[in-house]
Amino acid sequence: MRRILPLFLLLTACGPSPQEARIEARRINGLSTAELWRIQATTEDEIELYQVEAELGSRNQFRSGAAYLGKRSLALARPGRWRRPRQDDPDLDAIDCSDFVLEAAAQAELMGSGGPRNDRHRLDEDGDGLACGWRSELERSVAAARRG
Repeated sequence: MRRILPLFLLLTACGPSPQEARIEARRINGLSTAELWRIQATTEDEIELYQVEAELGSRNQFRSGAAYLGKRSLALARPGRWRRPRQDDPDLDAIDCSDFVLEAAAQAELMGSGGPRNDRHRLDEDGDGLACGWRSELERSVAAARRG
């Protein structure tokens, strides 16, 4: 039992493979906006919450009734939370934050390639689970919602 637990913890820390993450990203992309807002309000899965919010942001959907992007996710995003070894493979540097017009698209790419546990393109340098300028977008969303 002592040998199995560390192995289990190591395997679960690795997160989904890039292929599994892409499949999940396609599933989320296919959902209606109303379904995405329902999931955003109810999911207990932090990774799913990040994926759904990235998709909503890509659709320019930052608020729906009392729900808004960042309402739950921003409090979860702490720098250094998702620790990853440094990657020095130049093939993984093919994409960076400057390649995205929308911060939500960068977040969707991070999630769709196995993030936040795996950050193949180093889109989340501080390890908070939010790519590029997505944190700033969520902060603006929260501030706008609180202003009314």
